[in-house]
Order: sequence, then C-alpha cells, then structure tokens
Amino acid sequence: DLSLSALDWMWRISAPLRERRASSNRAVLKSLCTQGKRFQHALSLQLDYYMSPQFAGVASALVNDSYASKGINISFLPTCPVGEEQANVRKHQDANPSDVTMGTVEQNIFSPTLAANPGLKTTAVAAMFAKSPLCIASLEDPSKGTLKIGTHEDTVDLMKRIFPAHDVVASARATKNTDLKSGNVGAIQAYTTTEVPCLRRELGHDPVVTPLEGLNGTKLGYSQVVFAAYECLEGDKRAVVQAFCEATFEGWGQAIRNPEQAAEMVREAKKMLGLDDESNDHWYPSADFEVEMLQKCNDYVKGTFEGDRYGVINSSNWNAANDWLL
Repeated sequence: DLSLSALDWMWRISAPLRERRASSNRAVLKSLCTQGKRFQHALSLQLDYYMSPQFAGVASALVNDSYASKGINISFLPTCPVGEEQANVRKHQDANPSDVTMGTVEQNIFSPTLAANPGLKTTAVAAMFAKSPLCIASLEDPSKGTLKIGTHEDTVDLMKRIFPAHDVVASARATKNTDLKSGNVGAIQAYTTTEVPCLRRELGHDPVVTPLEGLNGTKLGYSQVVFAAYECLEGDKRAVVQAFCEATFEGWGQAIRNPEQAAEMVREAKKMLGLDDESNDHWYPSADFEVEMLQKCNDYVKGTFEGDRYGVINSSNWNAANDWLL
C-alpha cells in the first residue's frame, strides 16, 4: 500500500480505465445515491486537524448535505495527537467492522508510519493537496547562521534530516507564533496556508519563508492524503469510499469557484462539529484572513486535477516521495 505502481483503486485511476473496471461499483454507488436518506451507510472520518479551510471540501459537502445525498451517514472522530491518525482509524474500524472508516494525514506522516507498522492496514485513496505547504518561518535568513527550529513532535526527525546544521526541537503547536516573535526559537514549523499569512498581519511584513518541498532534494509528497482502512476497499464498502471522495471533491470544486462562500461553509461546519476548539496563536481573527487561507488551499487542490476530477494521486509523484521519505 506504500507503492502506487499499479493504480487499481477507484479514485486514482484514469477515466478510460476506471470505466472498464467500475461496473459493479457503479451499481452499488447508484444504489447508495438513489436510496438517499432511506439507507445511510455509516462512515467515520478522522481529520488530522481541527475543522479549518484546509478541509473546505469536506465542510462544503457536509453543510450542503452532499454526503447524505450519496447515502453516507458521516460522523467525525475526535481530534487526536499528531501522528496517531492511522492508528485511530485502524482501532475504530476493528471495533466497527460493518462501517467504513477513513482519515486524512500528510504523506510524510502516512508512509513512514505505515512502513513502521504495516499492521495498521491503511491505504491512500486520494489527496487534497498536490504538494506539502510545509515550511519554516523565521525572522532572519536561516542560511546565515544556526537557528533553533521549533517543530511539531511528529516531524522532529524529518526536520533534523532537512536541517542538520540547525538545532531542531519539539515545541508547542499552540504557541508557535508567540515563540518565534519572542525569540524563544529562531524559526518555527509553519504552513504557507496558515501561519505565514497570520504572521504577515501580526508583524506588518512577511516573515522569511523557506518552503521544504524541493529543498536540498526534499520530497514530502502529497498533503491532506485521504486514506481508508484496507478492508473498506472491498465489496460494497469500496463504493462508499468512492461516494465520499465524489462528495468531498465536488465540495472542493465549489470552494475553488467561490472561496468567500466556502469560508462561510467552514465556519458553519465548525459550529456543527465542535472541531474548532484548539486555542492557538496562529489564527488571525478576520474574514479576509480566512478567505486568504482558503484561496491558498485551493491553489494546492488545483494541482491534483487529472482527467475529470480533483484529488487524483499520481503514482510517479507518490512513489518518488516515498523513495525519499523511506
């Protein structure tokens, strides 16, 4: 499941090949959609962060009842410590074998975690972002000296590999901007979609941003990878996974066409789910900040468009990243 050399999962294959292989799945999917709310297949989703613009496609599908219209009774698992998304999906699927359990996580977490513990039996089926928005943000050029870099605990080893000449330490995610501005650290793990636009507003100018993808050969791969418990890609459950992907990426299409409305959808989804209760200092309280975040996320989603849809994982890109990550 780490290698996508043979793309046989519904969402990832090209349109002509998909048509030849999908007859049985189409029948099940059509049944799911026509039954609508008369029959709802239970699907639990583990997000790797609180509800925010990086999940605008999910928010749009949720608020617009797109999941329900495709026969999915979706529920959301509580947020979990970073790096434990696959373990939570496996645990929930084992406890609820008749349901479908899915999750999201970055490829640079997904692949090493599965390689270290194949018993998790999770498979990537789609990706929301074509590449990782991961970067470090600093107030000084990191190439001019040694910096103390504060990172999330699940990326310390990765950052040490990318920045061997710097002092990489685990630091609190909730106070990262404050730690940078106070000088507690010289740089922070950040995302071009979130901390960077927030820091620009707080500082009155852009921080120094060092994107990680491509830096000294770094290949982090896809971000916001959508994955499922392995057994959910068999039988009728496979069509449920497909229906989820259809609704989610239709939602992303709507977000791309109307980011202002999508920002409202995210706010509404937060109210519905209560998955916005992390107190952190890298969220700027303004509507224009949320729209900018969403537009930046949209740009990453656009890179996944292939054939007739968003969210497609390109096997060459996936495998190239895994070669570097593993």
